[in-house]
Amino acid sequence: MTGAVNRIDIKVRWSEADAAGIAFYPRFFEWFDMATEALFESLEMPWPVIFPRYRVVGVPIVDVGARFVSPVRYGDTVTVRASVSEVREKVFRVDHEVSVGERHCASGFEVRAWVGQPEQPLPIEIATKLKGGGGVYA
Repeated sequence: MTGAVNRIDIKVRWSEADAAGIAFYPRFFEWFDMATEALFESLEMPWPVIFPRYRVVGVPIVDVGARFVSPVRYGDTVTVRASVSEVREKVFRVDHEVSVGERHCASGFEVRAWVGQPEQPLPIEIATKLKGGGGVYA
């Protein structure tokens, strides 16, 4: 499935790098989180709006992974491309590609649960947007 896609650019700060100037690996997971939230914003579904509207407690990560292939350094501007690859009744998966210019640096994913109060599946209108505008649950 090819779903919604968005990109963000992030400048690597000094505090995000080690003494050799290479970005710490946990920053990638922070950038994945930022890219996922920005993806929702790009779909006109900012979390501060939809969470109270749908009585969502949050969208916690239930599985995550990454593969690092080239270093990101202090001062680089990274582009994080987030794309939805799967939407199910209560979880969705976002894949991430991290690059500096044309250089691929890392890839990763997040599987997130839709946690509502009371327990509820992803609303169909949100699932539809995440899937890129069409279809129902996978």
